[in-house]
Amino acid sequence: MNPKLHLHIGLIVSVMAGLLAVATGKAFAEDPNAIVSKADAVRVPQGSYQFDTTIQGSEGSNNGYTVYVKDLNHTLVVYTQPPTERGKSLLMLDDDLWIYLPNVKKPIRIPLQQRLVGEVSNGDMARLNFAADYNATLAGEETVSGTDAFVLDLVAKSENKTYNKVKYWVAKADFKPIKAEFFTVSGQSLKTCAYEDFREAAGAVRPMRLIFQDTINKDKKSTMTFVTMNKKQNPDNMFTKEYMKTLE
Repeated sequence: MNPKLHLHIGLIVSVMAGLLAVATGKAFAEDPNAIVSKADAVRVPQGSYQFDTTIQGSEGSNNGYTVYVKDLNHTLVVYTQPPTERGKSLLMLDDDLWIYLPNVKKPIRIPLQQRLVGEVSNGDMARLNFAADYNATLAGEETVSGTDAFVLDLVAKSENKTYNKVKYWVAKADFKPIKAEFFTVSGQSLKTCAYEDFREAAGAVRPMRLIFQDTINKDKKSTMTFVTMNKKQNPDNMFTKEYMKTLE
């Protein structure tokens, strides 16, 4: 082969490879853990805040809660509805979750994975952070309902997290969470969550309605609605097991 022709072909191949690398690199330039952190900041405020929420089940149940968050590791969930549930509370301290039952008169440790009501787990209410609990890898990109999205695989950093594995779709343009699918260790799908009704709340546009859908039984669905959400400095004494006893 003519040396000049060989050099010319090599140059073309090199340029094409460079363009392919740029195109591919652009799609995967974002650090996956950074994407999850940015989506967390869209879902809920960072730092101290408070929200009121309701959970409606497909079977007709309607439960209410007021939730106080100090930081990633301190959350207090107060049961407000129905009246028969009042006096109960959940306290998240680091990775430990405690429930207070008025008839027992003392906090009892329970798992994050345990069902709170309907298709909503304790951790869905008390542990509203993915970045702190999971290691993320970028699985690719998809278009979801007309929105270009990153697709991330999340793996729990320890076995006591709410879910062992999560598949997470996050909008590329603004890092809004779109949907999530939750799995067991064996890879069995448990349920999905769709993030909907984006509105201004606590200084940002956030998803104010979450739809939890059982993967196997499509008739089982729970709707978690944020009624209010406000930044607020919650005092340290609220996040103690002693304080739970005052809520009866």
